[in-house]
Amino acid sequence: MSVQVFVAATAREGLARVRRELGDDAVVLSTRPHPQGVELVASAYGDLSVPAASEPADTASNSRILNELARLRGLLQNQLAGFAWGAARRRDPARVVVMQTLFAAGFGSALARTLAARLPRGLDADAAQRWLRQVLIRNLPVLPRETDLVARGGRYALVGSTGSGKTTTLAKLAARGVDTHGAGQVALVAADAFRIGAEAQLAVYADLLGVSLHVAKDQARLACLLPELAGKKLVLIDTAGHAPSDPRTRDAQALDGLGVRRLAVIAAAQQGAAIEQAMARFGQGAAACILTKLDEAPQPGAALDSLIRHRLPLAWITGGQRVPEDLHRPNAAYLVDRALKGGQLDTPYALEAEDWPLLAGVEAERAERRTQKGTSTLAGINAG
Repeated sequence: MSVQVFVAATAREGLARVRRELGDDAVVLSTRPHPQGVELVASAYGDLSVPAASEPADTASNSRILNELARLRGLLQNQLAGFAWGAARRRDPARVVVMQTLFAAGFGSALARTLAARLPRGLDADAAQRWLRQVLIRNLPVLPRETDLVARGGRYALVGSTGSGKTTTLAKLAARGVDTHGAGQVALVAADAFRIGAEAQLAVYADLLGVSLHVAKDQARLACLLPELAGKKLVLIDTAGHAPSDPRTRDAQALDGLGVRRLAVIAAAQQGAAIEQAMARFGQGAAACILTKLDEAPQPGAALDSLIRHRLPLAWITGGQRVPEDLHRPNAAYLVDRALKGGQLDTPYALEAEDWPLLAGVEAERAERRTQKGTSTLAGINAG
């Protein structure tokens, strides 16, 4: 077995050297403090003693040995991550505060690491928090007030996952349109042929608002209908909701060819992974985003993280069922403060002090994989 000794300033740098020189499957055998930082003793995975192919081998025994070595490797890596986390807290506590704040509020590791890396030197913890707030506000893409899509008018289709609140949001937008243009200048189109009662629900809203309702069961019917509504100032189209992985979601992109602008309706009260899937599927090519169900989202950080990374402008936010009272223009400062406050909630899911080193180890591995794929940084972030 060939063993090599590595010396680095930090455990993380040492682990990176080990993987770079010995490969991703290298095994760290031991670590200890060194005058220059930390010393790691490691071996390439292939150098471990395993019976040659020509020798009789006990496959089950070898498998157990390899599994045990993999387990030990994981334990050592987590221990190294703990050392690295402790060293980071002593060396640069402000950066650790920034990452803890973002993780606790539901923001993702890619954004957290990018912002922590761009934190100006010499800031204390309070100054770092103020800097972080301003950077998040500056980078949250919010449509300016003068860019009011309802006041501007046009043809808009609300697209999004099942249960994201498209129909209720459409009714709120229609009510605003009636206030701005008058009932005779607003038309609703029911294009959801899948959900039972979708047309009936929209008919109730149309009757209450005094606007016309039209039905388009498919793209062909919609293409024929739109010229008939050319005289309307505002046309709002309610589409069918599907899971982001459903192939039928591609039908929404065909609306672009009909001169219809898409508004991605994203529910904030979802897990970060679900928000990311919805944003990637429905947000691509959309004119703007409407963030719904904020009243049900105690930690909207994941939704803001996705908006920042995808650079999709936020046009409206909703929180409640009232039409149209629960439709609001977004305020970046309010949303960021709401998200950061959510990280202070005392819930069973909040991390304890002893959990942070383990999280740091997991996130370090993810960051390394993103680096190898070339997806670890957010080049468009304006850190000021």
